Amino acid sequence: MSPGRIKATVLACHFAGAFGPMGLPPFLGLILVGIAPGADESLIGWLYIVPTACLAISAPLWGRMADRWGRKPLLLRAQIGLAVSFLVAGFAGSLPMFMVALSLQGLLGGTFSASNAYLSEALPREELSQALNLTQASARLALILAPAAVGFLIDRHIDPQNVYLIVALLPLVAVLMLLPLPAKGPPKSAPAAGSESPKPFGGQVLSRGAIMAGQTGFTLAMISTFPFLVPYSMKAFGVGAGTAGWLFGLPHIVYLFACIPLGRHLRNRDPAPWFAAGCLIVGGMLAVQALTSSLPVFAMARALLGVGMTLGYVSLNALIAQTIEDASAGRTFGWFDSGAKLATIVASVGGGMIAAMGGVGPLFFAAALCGAMTAAMVMLLRGMEPFTRSAALK
Repeated sequence: MSPGRIKATVLACHFAGAFGPMGLPPFLGLILVGIAPGADESLIGWLYIVPTACLAISAPLWGRMADRWGRKPLLLRAQIGLAVSFLVAGFAGSLPMFMVALSLQGLLGGTFSASNAYLSEALPREELSQALNLTQASARLALILAPAAVGFLIDRHIDPQNVYLIVALLPLVAVLMLLPLPAKGPPKSAPAAGSESPKPFGGQVLSRGAIMAGQTGFTLAMISTFPFLVPYSMKAFGVGAGTAGWLFGLPHIVYLFACIPLGRHLRNRDPAPWFAAGCLIVGGMLAVQALTSSLPVFAMARALLGVGMTLGYVSLNALIAQTIEDASAGRTFGWFDSGAKLATIVASVGGGMIAAMGGVGPLFFAAALCGAMTAAMVMLLRGMEPFTRSAALK
């Protein structure tokens, strides 16, 4: 099977697996009313983070098992695990059982890191960075389309909880699509005598710890304002929910169009300065969103934030691709995915605390400061890397 067909199949299946986790959380309030009518609404926030927290715990373990038992079996396991968790959620008759289902979604899922680990084995090394950009793109596409599709089903008088049963079909279809894929990719060609195995961008420029720190700061800057963007824009500019939804999705639409050309442009360049630039753009545009009272300016800032987000993710994927070794790809992707999920939890909880104490404006400024500090940290660590490497060699 050709690498292009393998990549297209894995990406389509990743989109199918991401559809439920991206589309259903905005409707947890409606689902909670049906399962536990008297429950406190504050419980919704905790329900949001249960799958993320469980995924942060399980991702490194599944990654290690993928390295040991094979990437394709663990990719199939992730899709089957999602289907099982959705079925349990759809049939849950009580709040505790529903929380068990959300926990299973995190513990048994993990299609993002599983897909990336399989692609690292099935594709030539020089194509890995672009493939990581595309798995991000499939997640962004699900983030845009899935809530609208779930809302459409609910508007057609389908019980919100029963949507879980419909969505469970998608990972099952993904399993059928994945079965014909090869268990392993073609053997990697050996490097010529006297040469080193090629790595993207001429070799690793940052340690895994430095990349993880950069990923954490970037995630904090990006995610902390997510839960507040729609209500804030509705209140600040007097727009309806539909317009606010488009403002929320605008950066992700930019990513879908820009990730491939930007990935090609950065293919043979040091990704660290570009990642820092992405963090700075994100920080600057968050500050603009906090300051402006003009809807066109706000929308332009959202679009430019999408440019920074794309630059950040594309460069981050290039940095991660530099660290991948064939024997430990699953474990590496598992740890990076776990780190991203933990950062998402901190961003959500921390963002809520800042918004509760000072409002959404200070939250935008705090996120902007986080982006600027991450950019400075990455460039500092990039400058220290040659000295660190030289000391290690001695």
